[in-house]
Amino acid sequence: MSLKAWVLVSCSAVNLYLLGVMVFFAAVSYPQLGAVDRAAFPALYQGLTGRLGLPVVIWEFVALLATVALYFARPAATPLWAVHALTALGVAYFAITFGWHLPSHRALAAGDNSPQALAPLLTSQWVRTAVQAGRAGLLMWLGTRMG
Repeated sequence: MSLKAWVLVSCSAVNLYLLGVMVFFAAVSYPQLGAVDRAAFPALYQGLTGRLGLPVVIWEFVALLATVALYFARPAATPLWAVHALTALGVAYFAITFGWHLPSHRALAAGDNSPQALAPLLTSQWVRTAVQAGRAGLLMWLGTRMG
């Protein structure tokens, strides 16, 4: 397999991993925060968020950087518009993350795990997940074009 094909495969793998993480948080982890006793919630929340760096945050940046790598090592069957679209989706993902998702953590960080505090977190997480699904889907389609 050529280097350009490896770049596409690696980009796809990282983005599929990130999609799995996003689905897990949206469907499993974040919804359970509302079931935690209010007194125990702050310690649980700190433990959860304190461990996100390695399994999540680093890979969010790696997924975007892997997409950018396609500008330099793009298989011939990968149209440039697709790399532009992947990059735009990556930028949208971070805009949602920094503009909506991270601010939705403020109430939780203050110890509030009420349904009103969780609603913006869950909604923003599902939107991020949908954007990531778009990235992963486009990469899978590009993989089918490699022949």
